[in-house]
Amino acid sequence: MAAVAAAVVTGVTGGPATAVDLGGGTQVPCDAVMLAAAITTASAGETLSLHRDCVYHLTAENSPGEGLPTIAKSLTIRGNGATIVRDGPTAGLFRIFHVTSTGNLRLEDVTVRGGSASGDGGGIEVDNGGKLTLEHVDVRDNTATGDGGGVWVEAGAAAVVRRSWLAFNNAERGGGLFASGTLDVQDSEFFRNHARVLGGGLAQLGGDGSVRTTLVRRNTATELGGGVYTHNGGMKISGSKIANNTAVNRGGGGIVNSEQLTLEKTEVNGNVVGGPGGLGGGILNDASGAVLVLKGSKVTGNSANGNGAAQGGGVYNTSGTVTLDHSTVSDNASTTAPGGVYTDTLVTVIDSKVTHNIPTNCSPGLVPGCVN
Repeated sequence: MAAVAAAVVTGVTGGPATAVDLGGGTQVPCDAVMLAAAITTASAGETLSLHRDCVYHLTAENSPGEGLPTIAKSLTIRGNGATIVRDGPTAGLFRIFHVTSTGNLRLEDVTVRGGSASGDGGGIEVDNGGKLTLEHVDVRDNTATGDGGGVWVEAGAAAVVRRSWLAFNNAERGGGLFASGTLDVQDSEFFRNHARVLGGGLAQLGGDGSVRTTLVRRNTATELGGGVYTHNGGMKISGSKIANNTAVNRGGGGIVNSEQLTLEKTEVNGNVVGGPGGLGGGILNDASGAVLVLKGSKVTGNSANGNGAAQGGGVYNTSGTVTLDHSTVSDNASTTAPGGVYTDTLVTVIDSKVTHNIPTNCSPGLVPGCVN
């Protein structure tokens, strides 16, 4: 199971950890058929307790595109270290869980692995009106031909992610997680997920998102937002670290923001955009009206290193609003100046520093106090 991600000031770590005995509930033997039956017959509000450390092998669809019965009621599944896995290529293509508009699924101490959806939500799909809570859950090795390799949260749905690890998932948008609804993430990690278009770690398109004390690292996107992509909604990231993510082509090695994003006490470090003309190694603030606010945060060691006009190793802002409040943009690099902050609008600077970037620090005259 996933290790708890600590606040960035203490160092955020992730990866498998020991299972937690949460006990209680209706006991489910170590058998996938019995698990499906238990979900079907459970009363609303019931808790199912899985056999400790069991691997529940799903070898066939329960219904078209679904490995287990759809969740249309309030249900808690307490894993006790168990794994629920789609059992290889002979099992066909299906996701593991589907939460409908009337469903409220709470997963605890369990691994959801190997789902493969034709459409959205390779591991877990949550419909409009549905609710999902992940507590100490690994969501890994899932794939979607659409969005949300690990988890897909539709507009009007809500997801809470606590002390969880989303890793090695793959999708068009939102390799680890895609949300158009409400998203609340804390003490978790997004690791080595891939988006074939945008949002390697997570993508939020609509709704409001909160990400706290979480590590987003080593994720990739072919086009935009190697770590995080946010658009048509508001997101606040606090006490977190966005590190060593890559956008292969267009922009935002760490983050792309096209709406409203606040970073508070957060590090954006070691991210890369690699394509010719790639923009914003750390952060791409990419739309007229996009608002980016950094409070007590650091953008360091990022790079826009592709050939041609690759620019804005730290921050690239086009037509948006940027505020640097007690923050630092340093030691970033780009092929074309400036390497620290590129902007075409005046940046608000409050007791902040833009220093030691190459080939220069900032767009002349648009970042008050910055010296090239």
